[in-house]
Amino acid sequence: MFLKKLILSLILSLALIQSQSQQTVSFRGQIKNAKADESIYLALEGMLIRLKLQDNGAFSINTSLQQLPACFFIASITTKGKIEQHTPKIWFDKDSIKIDINWVDKTFQVADKLSYQSISEKIESLKGNQQNQFMLSNSVNIPILYFVNENKNDIPVPDLEIFSQNVDTLYRGSTYFKKIEAYINAKKRKPLKIGDKVANFSLPNRDGNPVSVINENGKTKLVTFFSSECSFSISSISLLDQLEKINNGKIEIITIWADDSKNSWLNEHLDQKSKITWVNVWDEYHFASTYFNNTGWPTFYVIDAEGRLIDSFFGYKQKTANKLKELIK
Repeated sequence: MFLKKLILSLILSLALIQSQSQQTVSFRGQIKNAKADESIYLALEGMLIRLKLQDNGAFSINTSLQQLPACFFIASITTKGKIEQHTPKIWFDKDSIKIDINWVDKTFQVADKLSYQSISEKIESLKGNQQNQFMLSNSVNIPILYFVNENKNDIPVPDLEIFSQNVDTLYRGSTYFKKIEAYINAKKRKPLKIGDKVANFSLPNRDGNPVSVINENGKTKLVTFFSSECSFSISSISLLDQLEKINNGKIEIITIWADDSKNSWLNEHLDQKSKITWVNVWDEYHFASTYFNNTGWPTFYVIDAEGRLIDSFFGYKQKTANKLKELIK
C-alpha cells in the first residue's frame, strides 16, 4: 500500500511540476451544426480563445498552459457580453485533446476522459453553500482544489484553513492549492487602509527569484498593480518611465503584475515593457492583490519612508499624472 501511494505521489508530482513552466497544448475536434456566423470560444485558465471553424466545423489550435491537469469549456458570448458556458468543465492531463460537439443539443465526446470528470460535473451541478459544503467535506482531488480556489471569496477563512491542512502532499504543488494558501495568508493580515503600516512580502522576479517588495530602505515607494490584459496598464508604463527619468532615486517604483501566466507577463507588449528599469515582479498566486484588496488596474499605492500607506489612486488619466508629479516635488 505504501509503495502504491509512493508511486502515485511520484507520478502526480511529475505532472504538477509543470506548473513551474509553460508547455504547448494542442486542441482539435469538430463542432457540428454550428451556424456559419456564430462565434464559438474555448475558455481555458482565464483565457477566451475564438475557434476558427472550417466549413465542416473542424478546428485546431495550440496554446500555452502553466499547469496540467487543467480544464476547459466551450462557450459563446451573448449580445450583452456575457460568457455563456455550453459544456461542463472538461479535465485533461495530456498535451493533445480531441473533442467533438453537437452544437444543437450540446452533447460532446472527448477522448481519454479523466476519472474525476464526474466529480467535477457534480460540483458544477450544485450551487452556493451546497456546492461549498460538498467540496469541503469530500476527499481532495484536483477539481475540488480548482473549485475551492474559484469560490474562496465565499468561504470563511477558518474553513479554508481546515481544508488546506487536510490537503495531501500529493496536491500541494498545484497552482490551485498555492493560490488558496496565498489567499489565506493574505486574509490573515490586517486589512489595509490609509495610514496603516504595510507588512513586507516577497514576489518572484523574471528569473523566479524572490524580491522583497516593502523593504525598509528609507524611500517612499510607489507600488503599482498592472495587468497585461489591461490597455490602460500598458499605457501607464510610459508614465512610470517618465517618472523614473526625473526621479533621481527619490521614489522607489515597484510594478506588480496580476497576470495569470508568466508567459503573458514576460512576453506580451514587449515594446512597452522593455522600458521597465525598476522593480518588476509577478503576483503569481495573487497574494499581493488580496492583501491590498486590489480589484482593478492600473492602481497606484504610495507608501511613505516609514512604510505607511498614505495614498492610492486608480486609472490612466490626467489625475494620475498629476499625482505622480506631486511625488517628486
